[in-house]
Amino acid sequence: MGKILESIKNTIPEKAYECKLSHAAACVHMTMIKSVRLGACMTLSDERVFNFNQIQPVSHLGDIENFSLSQILEWTESSQGIERSFGFAALNGAVELKDKYFIGNALEIAVKLGKGKNIAMVGHFSHVEKFKQEAKNFWILEKRPHVGDLPAEEYVNVIPESDVVVATGVTFLNDTLEGLLKVKKPGSVFIVVGPSVPLSTVLFDYGVDIVGGAYVEDEVQVYKKILQGASPRLIKDCLRTVLLPKDLSLMSGCEEISPIIKKYI
Repeated sequence: MGKILESIKNTIPEKAYECKLSHAAACVHMTMIKSVRLGACMTLSDERVFNFNQIQPVSHLGDIENFSLSQILEWTESSQGIERSFGFAALNGAVELKDKYFIGNALEIAVKLGKGKNIAMVGHFSHVEKFKQEAKNFWILEKRPHVGDLPAEEYVNVIPESDVVVATGVTFLNDTLEGLLKVKKPGSVFIVVGPSVPLSTVLFDYGVDIVGGAYVEDEVQVYKKILQGASPRLIKDCLRTVLLPKDLSLMSGCEEISPIIKKYI
């Protein structure tokens, strides 16, 4: 188990383990399961993103909702991508929401902080034109490289030279986040973005400066829409994207928000 993952699991309150699991579904873009709350994350179904040790089916099909929270959290270490997705979705639904959260665009903040500096992007986000315009140097590291991208393995050379790093939350899902943080440049700003990353201040202890995560705001709508093939950008009306900063000064101009969850399932 990675140190970050182990540390986050240790913050889950004991009362959470009394919750029964329900509403388990692994869909084309996202996976979800209800523990304390309905939790969601990206579905790991591409071997270029998560290298399966072997082709194997999901175990306990039809019986996953009878697991305990402890059992499903063990799947965060599974070598089977769908099982791992269920584990992380459960984790995201069990982490307490008790910190200061803000409404804002993590990518816009990254551009602002990286103006005239070196910026690295881990994972190919859309709308990168602004990064190219404002940065001194801009690199994209990607396991599925587009034209102009660098292969993900180049992180050992790129991250130590970067003043701002923006990493997709899938790096938390596929065990690559810790390696990125280990070569982080001192004094740089590291932002991890996506619904797969837990909204946990534990990440600050390992070098993350801003968590751009999400929580399910309307469980009924998220459940319906993910079942019907929604990706995160298509459910922004019910999957609330928020920023969790280590340094509150980084949130200048951003509105603070207190989580309100519609638990109807």
